[in-house]
Amino acid sequence: MTQTLETVEVRRQFDHPAGLVWVLTGDFGGLQNWLPGVTGVTVTGSGARQEGGNAERAVQLLDGSVTRESLESRDEAAMCYEYAILSMPGFKEGQVYTARFQVKPLTSADAERCEVIWSATFSVPEDFSADQVAKARSRVEQMYGFFLTHLAGLL
Repeated sequence: MTQTLETVEVRRQFDHPAGLVWVLTGDFGGLQNWLPGVTGVTVTGSGARQEGGNAERAVQLLDGSVTRESLESRDEAAMCYEYAILSMPGFKEGQVYTARFQVKPLTSADAERCEVIWSATFSVPEDFSADQVAKARSRVEQMYGFFLTHLAGLL
C-alpha cells in the first residue's frame, strides 16, 4: 500500500514557567501524571534512538488497549522529545506516526509564560480522498488540543 505523509501542529500557551510545565510533561514514562485516559506506562530500555538508545514505553489506556512507542530523540535543554508509535489498536504494518513534544518559554522577558508545541507526522493511504485526509488531520489536532486543555486544568 502506497502512503503519503501528513503533518499537523497544535500550540497552546500557558501562564506558567516552561520549566514547571516540562517537569510535569517531559518524563517519557510519566504520561499517566497528566494525560487523560492513560492508566499506566511501562518503560523498557533507556536512551533515545538518536543517541544509540532503545527506550520504549507501553502506554496502557483506560479501555484496556496498549500503545507501544519508542523514544526517538530527547533534548533536555530545549525541553523537547520525539517519539514514534510502534503499535496500537488499528495501526497497520508499514504505517508511520512520529511526534514531537516541546515546551518553550515565550520570551526571555516573559519567563512566567510558555507554549507547548505538539506536532505529528503520520502516513495516510495514498488513495484517501481529500475529505478522509482532512478528517485524519482533524482527529489528531482535536486529540492534541484536548490533551493540552486537560494539561491547562492541571497546572
